[in-house]
Amino acid sequence: MKKVSTEYDRFLASLNEEKLQAQERRAQFTIRKLAFVGALFAAGTVKLPQGIELTLVLYIVPFISIAFDLYVLGEDYGIKRMGAFVLKQLDTEIEAEWERYVAQRRDPFTNTARSFLSLLVMIACAVVLWQSAPSLLPFGIWIASNLLAIIIMAWYARRQRLHLVSETKEQSKSANGG
Repeated sequence: MKKVSTEYDRFLASLNEEKLQAQERRAQFTIRKLAFVGALFAAGTVKLPQGIELTLVLYIVPFISIAFDLYVLGEDYGIKRMGAFVLKQLDTEIEAEWERYVAQRRDPFTNTARSFLSLLVMIACAVVLWQSAPSLLPFGIWIASNLLAIIIMAWYARRQRLHLVSETKEQSKSANGG
């Protein structure tokens, strides 16, 4: 292993700290998503005295879930991008070996779980709203727009992941002389 400069060490420490902060933000967004969505769903299903209903709140719950998913996706991409940079720039270092190993063994279920949860939130809201939907056309548009947003988000997450994986494989080939 080659000896590195102090500036280089500081850069790696800074990059590692940035990655840890991004991981923490990603976890916080996930926790906040569950809290907000759960609270808003509960509020939307409560029937208050004097006939006050908060059912209309349920129309925004899936969009809030998707918005949190986008924040999580952004942090997740940033973390993976840092790993790809480490791999590309530090191909003789232990960090690069670790990134290469991790990049080829990423959890395939995380993005699926995120989209699946947003889909379940939308379905739960739709089930409750179905009983009070004043018109099927706006309700159908609401369902279609939610589904479209979830599908686009899942597609985009997969596309970004595959892009980083292909970069990693190219870097791995060039590092191994192939």
